[in-house]
Amino acid sequence: IRRGLFVLLPLLLLVLVVCCLLLYSSRSYLTLSLAVMSEVSAKQKMSFRIVNGTEATIVSYPYVVSIQRWTPRVKQHICGGTLISESWILTAAHCADKISPTTVMVRVNSSFFNRGGKLHRVEKVIKHERFSYATGDYDFGLLKLKQRYRRGTFVKLPERRRRFPPAERCTAMGWGETLGRESREQLRQVVMPIVSQAVCRKAYEGTDEITARMLCAGYPEGMRDACDGDSGGPLICRGIQAGVISWAIGCAQPNKYGVYSSIAEGREWIRNHTGV
Repeated sequence: IRRGLFVLLPLLLLVLVVCCLLLYSSRSYLTLSLAVMSEVSAKQKMSFRIVNGTEATIVSYPYVVSIQRWTPRVKQHICGGTLISESWILTAAHCADKISPTTVMVRVNSSFFNRGGKLHRVEKVIKHERFSYATGDYDFGLLKLKQRYRRGTFVKLPERRRRFPPAERCTAMGWGETLGRESREQLRQVVMPIVSQAVCRKAYEGTDEITARMLCAGYPEGMRDACDGDSGGPLICRGIQAGVISWAIGCAQPNKYGVYSSIAEGREWIRNHTGV
C-alpha cells in the first residue's frame, strides 16, 4: 500500500500542477479579454435590455425614440435615443457606429418600436471621436434628422457641473430584450439608484476601468437592470437626462452595475455639435 502511495503521489502532484497552470492561463485570458477586448467582444458587451421593469408609454417619456436599421431586407430596432432639439437625437457612439444616414430611420412619438408615431430620415450620424470599443469611454453619439420635428418634446440635459449623488433613484428605459416573457414591443422602464464611482470601480476592479465620463446605477444583488436593444436610451433623474445607456458585464448580475455615459461630462461636446 505504501509503495502504491509513493507511486501515486508524483502522479497526483503532476495533475495538480497541470490543473493549476490551466486555471492560471484561463484567468489571465479572461482578465485580458475583459480589460483589453477585441472589437467583437466589446460590441457584445455593449448591449442592454430592461430586466424586471414595467411597461411605460410615450406620454410619460415623449422624448424617447427608437433608432432602427432600415434597409430593403431589414427593418429592425437597434438602439434607443432621445430628442434634444427639433433636429438632434442623442444616443450612444456604439449605436451611431452601426449605421449611416442611408440605413437608419428614427421612430418618434410612439410607445411601440414597430408601429405608430412617425418615421424620420437621418441627414448626419456623428460619434465621439475619442470613443473606443476597448474601453467604452466617450460613448456619445448624435443623429441629425433630415426634417425638423417641430412637434416634439425635448429632454432636459444637465449642465457641465451637475452631479447625481449616490442613492438618487433614476429611471432607465428602452425596447430591448426583457429576459422574460414580457413583450419587447412596448417601451419599458426600470428604476435604479445611482452608485458612487468608488463602489462601481471596486465592482469592476481587474476587468474594466470606470472613467470620469461614466455613471453607474443598479443594485448590488442585480435583479433589475437595463441590458440588448436598450443601448443609447436615457437614464432620467428627476426629469433630467443624467446618462446614456452604454454597457455592462452580463445582465442584471450581482455587483456588476449598469454603466452609463455621463452627459454632464459630455455636455460641451454635445453643445459644440448641436448648439443645444
